Amino acid sequence: MTELNRIYNDLLTLIDEGTYKRLSKQPKPFQYIGVKMGDLRQYASKLPKNNALADALFELNYYETMLLATMIVDPNTLDSTRVVDWCLKANSSNIVDQGIANFFLDLNDADSILKTLSIATNEHLEYAFFALLSSYFRSQPLELIDTVYSKAWLDRIRDTIQNKPLSIQNAMNNAVVSAGLHVPSLVTLATLVASHIGYVMPLVARNSCNIQSASDYLVRYGDNPKYSRVARLRQSK
Repeated sequence: MTELNRIYNDLLTLIDEGTYKRLSKQPKPFQYIGVKMGDLRQYASKLPKNNALADALFELNYYETMLLATMIVDPNTLDSTRVVDWCLKANSSNIVDQGIANFFLDLNDADSILKTLSIATNEHLEYAFFALLSSYFRSQPLELIDTVYSKAWLDRIRDTIQNKPLSIQNAMNNAVVSAGLHVPSLVTLATLVASHIGYVMPLVARNSCNIQSASDYLVRYGDNPKYSRVARLRQSK
């Protein structure tokens, strides 16, 4: 039995019917096995970093194997072309938000990939850009954030969000929130952009953790150091 077959068979033993039912309501060009995210992460922790295996897992075209692939890559040796290809095949899904985003900033050429994605015209690459931009604002060291580009990207959100598909609207909305909570030099602009774009229809049922007004989110969490890097910096002074 090959390593790829062994992993696939292992994932079949982790099937959760409720998870499969929930995921299968989101039709995508890949299939679902039905493994809980926590179980998938625990399984990934037992595997070595292996880019070749990750690539083979991604090509199996199952949601879970594609996510698993993002968890076992070595960012230091991952080719930028492969990252863009994965963003495209992720089809505006959590494979970007909960997978690629987790290793993206560890890539040697993360900045150049982000700028490449920023000019992409494909819908799924544009989604990936804004999803990864949220991570950039949230976790990139402040001294490495390109303020000029960042302000231009926030202006772009303000000027174009109304004409975008709902998935991209949500990714844009999240990027505005991340800028306002985590980058001191962008707080004022992010607040203005949030006020301009108003409410964005959620992709899933609204709940207390799913605030679709960026303004409301910034007000609610802007002074909370648990959720805001800006607040933590203020607190440390």
